[in-house]
Amino acid sequence: MSTIGRTIKNILKTGPKDALHQMNNIGDTKWGALIGVDRFGNKYFENNDEISGRERWVDFASVDPDAADIDPAWHMWLARIVQEPPTAMDSIQPQKWWTEPTPNFTGTRSSFRTYSTTKAKVTAWEPTVRARQ
Repeated sequence: MSTIGRTIKNILKTGPKDALHQMNNIGDTKWGALIGVDRFGNKYFENNDEISGRERWVDFASVDPDAADIDPAWHMWLARIVQEPPTAMDSIQPQKWWTEPTPNFTGTRSSFRTYSTTKAKVTAWEPTVRARQ
C-alpha cells in the first residue's frame, strides 16, 4: 500500500474504473505506459517514476491469475533479465521446450498427494465386541 497522496494522484491519472480494478486485483493503484500484450491477453506496464522493483507490472486477463500465465519472454522482462520488452526484440523466439503453462492445482482434487508404499509399523487397535450375557 502507498501513501494517500500517491493513491489520489494515481486515481486521477488512471480514472476511477481502472483504479477500482487495480485495487481489486493488486491491492494498489498504479499508472504507467502500456508496453505490450501477450498471447494470453495479459497487459504489461512500466512506470520509471515508481520505487525500484515496482516499476514493471502485469495486469492479468484471467479472473483467477496464476504466475504460470506469463510468457517466458515477458517474465524475463518483468524480472529485469533483459531491458527491452519482447515487443522490441526479435532475438527471443519461442523455444521447443516452452510449453503451455500448467495451472496450479493446489487446493483442488487434482493436487499432489503423497502416499506411502511401506507397511505401517503400528497397527490400529480393533475392538472386539462380546455378546451380552
